[in-house]
Amino acid sequence: MEAKFARVNMIDFVSEGALEETQDRYAKIREKTYPGLQFTVNVRTGPQSMMSLSIYESEAALTATTENHKQFIASTSDLVKDIFFYEGAVTALASTLVTDGMVTFGDES
Repeated sequence: MEAKFARVNMIDFVSEGALEETQDRYAKIREKTYPGLQFTVNVRTGPQSMMSLSIYESEAALTATTENHKQFIASTSDLVKDIFFYEGAVTALASTLVTDGMVTFGDES
């Protein structure tokens, strides 16, 4: 397997609704805005916060989407209280989970 590269976003939203709205927007633009993106997982770390991990097929694919990513962040500035992200090489990867496109999990309570 060729080396993979990742972007990790830490995001604090202005409200729970803002988190949900941003996630909905992302699902609609993901494939077109982030070419070379192979894997995304969003983890809700609090009522209005999220950690998002995206894995790309190559360093070039990751780098090619950085400007698009900054534009997406700017387009959600009214919904986001704070955001920062890291980028780097993936040093290990294991998974048995396979999906076809973006899958979301609803509140099952």
